[in-house]
Amino acid sequence: MRALSRNDLEKIATRVFNNYKHLPQFVGQQVYHVDPEILAGRLCGLHIDHFHLSKDRLTLGMTAFKEIGVEVFNDSGHPLFYYLDGRTLLIETDLKDDPAQYGRYHFTVAHETAHQILADLHPTDRVLQNRVVRYRGGSPQYPIHDWSEWQADNLASALLLPLEIVYGALRRFDLEHGIGILNKVYRPKEYGRFCEMAEFLGVSKQAMAIRLKRLGLLKKDYLQNPYALADVEKEDDD
Repeated sequence: MRALSRNDLEKIATRVFNNYKHLPQFVGQQVYHVDPEILAGRLCGLHIDHFHLSKDRLTLGMTAFKEIGVEVFNDSGHPLFYYLDGRTLLIETDLKDDPAQYGRYHFTVAHETAHQILADLHPTDRVLQNRVVRYRGGSPQYPIHDWSEWQADNLASALLLPLEIVYGALRRFDLEHGIGILNKVYRPKEYGRFCEMAEFLGVSKQAMAIRLKRLGLLKKDYLQNPYALADVEKEDDD
C-alpha cells in the first residue's frame, strides 16, 4: 500500500466527515461530535461485534478485508471460532463494558474503521487485502515499523476529531486560542475545560492532547506528569 502522509489522511477524513454530516439522521442538525459506531455502521456499512480477542485481553480490535476464520475467547478464556466476513470489526468486550474506557473504545472502533476505509481505497493491494489486522493500542513507536498501523492511527484521530469539530469544541469551551500549557496542577482551570471538551467529544484525554498537538493547538503537554513542569523550573533556576 502506498504510504500516505498526514496531509493525505486529513483529506480522506474531511471527505468522510462531509459524508457523515449528510446522513439522514443529521439532516437539519448541527453536528458537534462524531459517533464512531454511527460512522462505522451507518456510513461505512460495517458490523461491530464484541469478544475477548486474546487470552491476555490486550488485543483491542481486529478486522479483515475478506472472509476468514479467527480465534476469539469467551469470558472463561475458552477459544471460539469466529467467521469474519470482510466487513466486521471485532472489539474487545472489556472496552465496551467499562464506562471508564469509553474514549479508548471509541478510538479502537475508529482505528478499525480506518483500516477498512484504507483497504477500500486500495482494493488491488493483495498484501493488504489478505491481512488480518490486530490492534493492541499504545503510543506510536519511532522509527515506524508498521506503516499500516501508523496510517490507521492517524486516520482514526482525524475521523474522530475532524478540524471543524475540534475548532467548534475549542470555542464552546473557551479555548479558541488553543492551549499553551496543559497541566492539571499549575493550570487547573484550563485543564478542567480541556477535560470537559474531551468528554463532550467522546475521546480520551490522551487522544485529545495528541490531536491538538498535531494541529499546533497545544504547545506543552504535561498530561502524564504534571510535576515535570516544576522540575523544569528548578533546572532553569539552577
